[in-house]
Amino acid sequence: MTTRINTSQESSPERKLAPDTFSIPLGWRIGLSALLLLHLLAVFLPPFQFACRVGNGSSSPFADGLVGWFRPYIGALYLDHGYFFFAPNPGPSHLVKYKVEFADGERAPIEGRFPDLQQQQPRLKYHRHFMIAEAYNNQYTSPVAPPEPSPPPLNTQQTERQRRLHADRVLAHEAQLSEWKFRRRQYEELQKSLTQHLLKAHGGDAEVGDKVTITRVEHRLLSPFEAGELRMKPSDPTTYVDLLEAPPASPSGVNR
Repeated sequence: MTTRINTSQESSPERKLAPDTFSIPLGWRIGLSALLLLHLLAVFLPPFQFACRVGNGSSSPFADGLVGWFRPYIGALYLDHGYFFFAPNPGPSHLVKYKVEFADGERAPIEGRFPDLQQQQPRLKYHRHFMIAEAYNNQYTSPVAPPEPSPPPLNTQQTERQRRLHADRVLAHEAQLSEWKFRRRQYEELQKSLTQHLLKAHGGDAEVGDKVTITRVEHRLLSPFEAGELRMKPSDPTTYVDLLEAPPASPSGVNR
């Protein structure tokens, strides 16, 4: 005897509705979307600020101002790491040259440079010194503050547009000055940390007058002509250039 299965209930349109699923309120969705957009903006700003910089060290006041607002968040999540380090057409590499001098006069000065593949082994240790040298150079900020905008001539009557332009220049200079102070303080703290470590590593003591002098060194790439025609080696001494800590003074004695 076979039993017929009643399928009328399955095909009936009067089915039980599924229980209500969880739904995020509209206000929460708007708030979370706004936070997500702000996070994406914080991710975008560091490379945008880097792309706005030019060779003479100046940068975009607009980009600097935006980064200034997001700096605590960017710093907390470490969103300002290098985006262009492994990009095509890499630039020169950088090293740190140091000289440890002792106040007692009995020990000869100790000079060295890192990274040094002969001294830092295994390879991971060399790579760490390499990254320290690059980070130190990337943090470099000139000790000379950004110049103030020139005031308008006193013997001319300013228009409303000229007054607005001067006010905008003053605001832009204030933003640049704030950014310069922050970056200069970071550089000085890193420099202090390096000198203290080198002094300790070589048995020096700052309290008795021992000191460390460190210099940034740029190692440029060979040109195709130098590598192909002149047969120069990448480690040729002429490819290493000591970098100045401050721009050279003008004939009048004022740094420009």
